[in-house]
Amino acid sequence: MMQFSNIWRLFSTPRNILLQIQHLAPLCAGATVISKPFSATPVLQDYAISKYLPDYLRARRGPFTPEEKRGSGHMMSASNHWKIERVVAVSLCGIMPLALFYQGGMMDHMLTTFVYLHGFWGIDGVLKDYLVKFIPWIQKVWWALAIVGFAGLLNFNYNDVGVCKAVKMIWAL
Repeated sequence: MMQFSNIWRLFSTPRNILLQIQHLAPLCAGATVISKPFSATPVLQDYAISKYLPDYLRARRGPFTPEEKRGSGHMMSASNHWKIERVVAVSLCGIMPLALFYQGGMMDHMLTTFVYLHGFWGIDGVLKDYLVKFIPWIQKVWWALAIVGFAGLLNFNYNDVGVCKAVKMIWAL
């Protein structure tokens, strides 16, 4: 039992553990592993195929100008857009439970708008990151689908029972 307490005292503080690791490091790793040089080369520049790639598929390294960072035709900077996305996402945590208890036109429209914005921005981000380079017209199709879908939900809220009541009716089945 005395030996266990000595070992426990030796390794009980982080400083002692670090000292033990530094002491054992030269024994565990040889000099060839530690002093091996590292170099990273771009993969596509090594191959002849890179000259056949279109410019918009090639990766660029910075520094970028503020105009390039902002993008062309953007209404707001990326940081403001990110903050608004976070506000919408966090506010959904309160709106969804409230929609179960307080039903009505205002809650239907608020829930519809916030859920639809959250989903729209998520899918739009995926399309921009992965598909726009290969299918440039996909964003126009997505916007058309999004507008038609949102108009359909608004029509459902105005001319039918509304989203909150519809969810309750589905759960009652």
